[in-house]
Amino acid sequence: MDYKIEITEPAERKLKKRFDKELQRRFFNKIDKLKIAPTIYGKPLRGPLAGKWELKFERRWRIIYVIDENEKVIYIESILHKNEFT
Repeated sequence: MDYKIEITEPAERKLKKRFDKELQRRFFNKIDKLKIAPTIYGKPLRGPLAGKWELKFERRWRIIYVIDENEKVIYIESILHKNEFT
């Protein structure tokens, strides 16, 4: 069964503010891969972000998400520039 993807309000605001229409299209194509196998494409985070996952996008962006295995939902929590992430 495929996962459903939900984008949180803060992540959606960043998406619209930072990405033009073409980059938004590529963003949605990228996160579509997560529907099938969210743990294969992403990388688990450690430390204070343990329990969250990171998906690299366009080399300079990081998509932070959480997987709800019970509900089969992926929550996109944030979209950060790589300099904000470190």
